[in-house]
Amino acid sequence: MTRTLSIRTVLTVLMVGEVIAAISLTAWLWYGNGQASVKKLTEDRCLEISLRIEDQILHLLTTATNTAKTQKELVNSGIIDLSSEDSIQQLLDHQLRHLKMNRWLTTVGIGFSNGTFYGAQRDPDGQLQELRSPAGEDVLVEKTVGDDFTKTSDFKLLTRPWYLKATETHRSGWTGIYKFSGSPPQLGASVFEIIQGPDDSISGVALCDITLGPIDQFLRLLKTTENGRTLVVSKDGKLVATSRGHSLGINEAGEEEQLRATECGDALIQDTFSMLETELGKVNTWPLRGSREVNTLSGKVFTAWSPVKDEGGLDLVSLIVIPQVDLVTDILQRTRTTGLVFLAMILATLPIVWRTAAGITRPVRELNNGMQKIARFEIEGNPGKPSRLTELHQMQQRMERMRLALKSFEKYVPSRVVRDLVQKDQVAQPGMAEATACVYFSDVVGFTGIAEQLPPEQLVSLGGEYMEAMSQQIHKQEGVLDKFIGDSIMAFWIAQVDGTRVTSRACIAALESQRCLAQLRENWASRSLPQLRARIGLHTGPLLVGNMGSSTRLNYTVIGDSVNLASRLEGLNRIYSTEIIVSEEVANIVADEMHCRILDHVAVKGRRQGGSIYQLVCEKNLVTSQQLELARLHQGALAWYKDGEFARAAQEFESVCTRFPDDQPAKVLALRCLEYTKAPPDNWSGFISLDLSIQRG
Repeated sequence: MTRTLSIRTVLTVLMVGEVIAAISLTAWLWYGNGQASVKKLTEDRCLEISLRIEDQILHLLTTATNTAKTQKELVNSGIIDLSSEDSIQQLLDHQLRHLKMNRWLTTVGIGFSNGTFYGAQRDPDGQLQELRSPAGEDVLVEKTVGDDFTKTSDFKLLTRPWYLKATETHRSGWTGIYKFSGSPPQLGASVFEIIQGPDDSISGVALCDITLGPIDQFLRLLKTTENGRTLVVSKDGKLVATSRGHSLGINEAGEEEQLRATECGDALIQDTFSMLETELGKVNTWPLRGSREVNTLSGKVFTAWSPVKDEGGLDLVSLIVIPQVDLVTDILQRTRTTGLVFLAMILATLPIVWRTAAGITRPVRELNNGMQKIARFEIEGNPGKPSRLTELHQMQQRMERMRLALKSFEKYVPSRVVRDLVQKDQVAQPGMAEATACVYFSDVVGFTGIAEQLPPEQLVSLGGEYMEAMSQQIHKQEGVLDKFIGDSIMAFWIAQVDGTRVTSRACIAALESQRCLAQLRENWASRSLPQLRARIGLHTGPLLVGNMGSSTRLNYTVIGDSVNLASRLEGLNRIYSTEIIVSEEVANIVADEMHCRILDHVAVKGRRQGGSIYQLVCEKNLVTSQQLELARLHQGALAWYKDGEFARAAQEFESVCTRFPDDQPAKVLALRCLEYTKAPPDNWSGFISLDLSIQRG
């Protein structure tokens, strides 16, 4: 057992002469730590801002690149038949959908080596237009969506800058940054993807134009300091975006052109950039990333730069400029005041007290670090070295017991929720707020029958293995596991921006859960245990999130129509013998990442109007040609079914069953169409109500 000493006993035996050394050491540490803290704070803040800028720009660029790649894949997969007007219109509709989903995209199109071009664009007034340029005709026909008005203009595909660059380089990439036409004036860039012909020649080029205006808006919203600046420049030193001033200016000819950073209207940016080029050379010779203090006419300035580089070759640099006066004035004043007060306290205190601090420093520091972690609800870790001081030793023991208690408490309450409350210094109270979230429901197939067959011990063990596997996939994708309802699991992902990322994570969690269960079924089979299967439903939409309950007992959860719909989608798997069904909203959001096959048009309880439901099959990069063919045939048959042509739909679905005999959804629809052929439903709207058919298995 560790021998401990009383603090009072220690205080009585310390030497009086320690006060001089203590004061000197304190002054030296205070000064050094103050300087280091200012520098570290500045560097950390600049790194955080640089990462946010990089993430925002790469998000814009990646969206454009993925859009171009999607068009390329449509052509390469053979889904688009350019000899069919219906197929061409399908391509145009696909391009228009990308413009609607992403407001910073301005043009999406595909040009072919014979001069043909099909695309969609957003005009300066924000209206969407279809674009066509037939082979052999140097004109572009622009048709406004929702209007019969068309106009033509001169257009030579093979001389367009992006097409020329694609054919010259024979690889996908970006054009340089250039000024977009229209009002207000702003910069933009074009990404292109090469479409290879059968003999490795270039048969076409897929295009996507983006405007860089959102980067300006993002930089203006970033908070640095009162007089701080953030900007993005190209490797030739020209402004791409800035938090102050404008990236475009008027040249001597009265035309708008992209400005160099040293020519913009902001004096701080001009002076700082000029000094950096004087000391480091042109931007393309700067170190990859770094920070530097420079002296300008406005005083000493702290700068930090970082690369922003897209895989397609668009190479930019983010630069943060912060006047040193913004950083140190208040800190130095408070440091001096606090230091003087602290020094006065030391001089006024008995010398024996300061000497005692040397023996208390380590355990107090460990206690402080431990309490800080607990304050952030970071409760993993091991107890530190026991203190020899009785009171501190007791405090260590109590804090360790508190940590273990919180670790047990974490298993009942989502740790993210508690951590957020602790960091905000708030107490949980009943109340909910509007949010957008992706809701996840899962249920075990036939669990009631399995529960009746197994002994209680085996049932608990089997259920525990199942719940552990499913929960791990949800936690890996940063989901909130709301509750276990018998053998069912409810989870959700709260969106921070538009719901895209959380929906993608929920879909990955659902797919990985099914893959994990497939591996577990092999293990269960070897142990002669029931091979559990799960049904999963996903929906993204508006809802209420927060604390439900009373002042003494709360449950952090979500409620609303979106939650009910996700639950009903999970139940619909029973009808179609599928594993994962998602709503139309989810399918649209993850269209660029996941392969979702449309199943049916249904109206479920809680929805005023019917909607389409989809089977989540796999990630887009894993989809097979057979899965694509099945989805295409099923969609075609479903179109006849929705139009009320039940006999023709039945033939088409039976054809799908012949081609894919194991496909259960096609069989379900084929039987339904045969029934409707004999007794057509009244007032057919294209949607079937399935409320009475959804039952828990």
